[in-house]
Amino acid sequence: MSFAELLDRYTDKKGRGMQLGMVCQVESFDADTMRADVLPLVREKNELDEVSNFPVIPGIPVQYVQIGQECYIKPFYQRGDLVWVGFSTFDISNSLAGSGRKQEVRPDSKIFGLENACLIGRIAQQGWTEPQNMIKFEDGKLTLKVGSTELSIGSDGIEVTGDMESNGKISGDVIVETGNSTSADGGVSIGEIKSKFNGHTHLAPAGTAAAQTGGPSTGNLS
Repeated sequence: MSFAELLDRYTDKKGRGMQLGMVCQVESFDADTMRADVLPLVREKNELDEVSNFPVIPGIPVQYVQIGQECYIKPFYQRGDLVWVGFSTFDISNSLAGSGRKQEVRPDSKIFGLENACLIGRIAQQGWTEPQNMIKFEDGKLTLKVGSTELSIGSDGIEVTGDMESNGKISGDVIVETGNSTSADGGVSIGEIKSKFNGHTHLAPAGTAAAQTGGPSTGNLS
């Protein structure tokens, strides 16, 4: 073995101890503390063909997203989820204590250690298909999808796919019908819609008792 080959092997061996990121599998997740145990999907084989698996990394912090003042997106993981885990250059224990505390490092401090990991997020495996439950923005629409029910918001309005149920009071003018409303702005309230519908008459369908007597039929909207 030449000196150059020996140097390359030595450099590679030292570099293997520097973990920048890897695919892991979630073993457990605590939603209250936002900590997870993850298993690196890596095993190493030495020159004697002896295989060693990477150990489970316990209690690593989980990344979440802040989208505004006091507004966050909190992820949830379960056993078996495929995730991407990154590793800090330096120790993170002191910095995670908060209050602007700084981590002290020395020239001989270990870097990129497995113990300084952070769960960054899910990662798409080969053959990925769209999940049943998700939030996405595509084709100019923001869509909330839960099973077969979808709520899409776009520049042309709101579209709901699936059954819709409303609890609580609906107020305000909901339909604009200028000239046919007692409202100052020309809107027609739900109460007015009910009143107009219940007061209307039309010819009764053929074959009914009302049709035989020539009387009108009225609708009723409760």
